[in-house]
Amino acid sequence: MFWQRKCMMSPRLGSCMAGIFTIFITIQSLILDLNQTSSFGKEPNKFNIYEELQGVTLWTFTHKNNITIFLSITTLLASCFLLYSVHMKLYLGLLVYILWIIIYEITCFSLILLITQVIQPPFLPIKYYLWISQISRMIFHAFWLPFVVTYAYNLFKGPYHLAKKSPRTKLYSDAVSESWSHMGMNHERKFT
Repeated sequence: MFWQRKCMMSPRLGSCMAGIFTIFITIQSLILDLNQTSSFGKEPNKFNIYEELQGVTLWTFTHKNNITIFLSITTLLASCFLLYSVHMKLYLGLLVYILWIIIYEITCFSLILLITQVIQPPFLPIKYYLWISQISRMIFHAFWLPFVVTYAYNLFKGPYHLAKKSPRTKLYSDAVSESWSHMGMNHERKFT
């Protein structure tokens, strides 16, 4: 695997690092997302960062904190399940993590897309900050996912799937089975 050669890291270690990274980045995102304000100033000179909200955008903004908390708690649970599954060598936890991270990133991307469309022009740096944080998090998740996918595949296939049979091993096993067949023992032995 390309990542293993470049990073000098096994899929198991990469999966552990993915879980730890996801826990830290989720806590950071939760703190930053919950502390965002939509307006500032006192009542006569109050400035609103966002334009007039309607429809889906209005619903999203009214429930933004609940959505953020739900996504963050679920991501933390998936990350902890990933770490437990790596420790216990369960491929199911790795699959749950892979699927959840994809769903999580698609949902967060959709939310950022919705939010950035209604930011007023004087507050465009907020838009750039949101996109930079979203894209950097997606890149980091994309970096760690091949380790998790590879380790899940290794666990699914079992411990012996990586052992390649050399031609010499195959010839030796054929010779042994032929020698036993001359002695009257015709059971076939499989090396896996």
